[in-house]
Amino acid sequence: MRAARWWAWLALAGAGAASAGTLWSSQDGSSAVEGKAFYKALGTGLRLSPGLVVTTAELDRILDEANGPGAGAPGLTLPGTGASSGHVVRLEGKARWKELLEVELAYQAGVLVASSPAFTGGASLSGAFTGPAGAGPQRRLADFPGTLYSTAGLRVDQNLDRLSARLSLKLADLVVGRQVLSWGTGRFWNPTDLLSPFSPTEIDREVRRGIDAVRVTAPLSATSQLEVLWLPRRAGAEHGGAVRAQVNLFGYDVSLSAAKYVNDLVAGADFSGDVGPVGVHGEAAYTWALTGLGDPDPSVPVGVGERALRAVIGADVRPTEKLAVSAEYYFNGFGAKDPSGYLAALSSPRAQRGEIFGAGRHYAGVAASYGVSELLTAQLLALVNLQDPSVQLVPVVEYWFEQSVILRAGGFIPLGRAPDPSALRGLTGADVTTQEFQDAASTLGLRSEYGVTSFGVLAQVGVYFQ
Repeated sequence: MRAARWWAWLALAGAGAASAGTLWSSQDGSSAVEGKAFYKALGTGLRLSPGLVVTTAELDRILDEANGPGAGAPGLTLPGTGASSGHVVRLEGKARWKELLEVELAYQAGVLVASSPAFTGGASLSGAFTGPAGAGPQRRLADFPGTLYSTAGLRVDQNLDRLSARLSLKLADLVVGRQVLSWGTGRFWNPTDLLSPFSPTEIDREVRRGIDAVRVTAPLSATSQLEVLWLPRRAGAEHGGAVRAQVNLFGYDVSLSAAKYVNDLVAGADFSGDVGPVGVHGEAAYTWALTGLGDPDPSVPVGVGERALRAVIGADVRPTEKLAVSAEYYFNGFGAKDPSGYLAALSSPRAQRGEIFGAGRHYAGVAASYGVSELLTAQLLALVNLQDPSVQLVPVVEYWFEQSVILRAGGFIPLGRAPDPSALRGLTGADVTTQEFQDAASTLGLRSEYGVTSFGVLAQVGVYFQ
């Protein structure tokens, strides 16, 4: 990993969590059991886009009229404001036997309390909450129920996030079970990371979601290695795999990858290095969607449907000792060409699985991190949808107490045109079968991506034990 990439990542990710503590160790130190834990609490306050609130209320009115008296409202109307409180406990353990075998385990549970059911569907706090209620984590062969209990304004979730064994052999390492993989060089977007990606607006990036895989990593030289993965799925046609080769060429870290994931074939590449005092990086992935795969009718041929390119190019600079700046351009071939297609893009299977982020095609991201002191850091992230245009600003301040307690405060500030409810205002329940209603309902009057997002503030505390 090149120096420019390393310092930029540290600046953006924060000071990091406390290292694991040793619970037991053999006399010669070759075998040991380590453990650590944390508790995190996150409070958020939200003000939804007034245009979105009015639009959903109009849609609710029309559908209620169509259902007839006494049928009850569909309940689509969103509250104008709200708040939530999330609490997470995470336990991690690792047992090492000489230099041959390592077993890793991590489990966490979380409780989310919200002022409205609208705010309990997709909250995230260090990966504790597993997306839409009851959906459960993706990319896993088998799992515990993600949601233990759910009612209006309350969710209790669990997540067995790591359960793997690593066997270190002479020529390669073999890892079997639930594990974490982090591919790609992008700061905000990672097209080549199909398995454990973060959303570009994720503030707490300490925990990546574990996936079920069998992985073999073989060093080819001092600066190169080969990774081969099997990605099991319950449906035979969805079984997947990946191959990734890494090498250092002329001072640049370069990777090439090929994967079959669910119903997609994906080819990827990434690089990182330095051009003088500037760190540069980039990655790209091209996807071929397979059609007819796993169809119960054996006469249906397997073919190629949708094709799309996603790519990132970026740079990191450090103007002063305390200030680090990263910038990226992102092209999302799965995105819509204009706001009329945003709703369809955000509700696509890939977006629901957390593989892609963003409804549009052209984005820019800029992040600045300023180290006020060794323990206090101020950060500002700006994500720009270039085709709207609209902007999401995410300011964050972090303070560490002796690497065992972190305080974090921040917010989300959207800038962009709000949804326009005018297309729904003139319609009634008698219009639900018309093309006019279908067109209005399929777009919800969206005019920009970040103009539909919420203004929010947050405060978080994390306590680490080892």
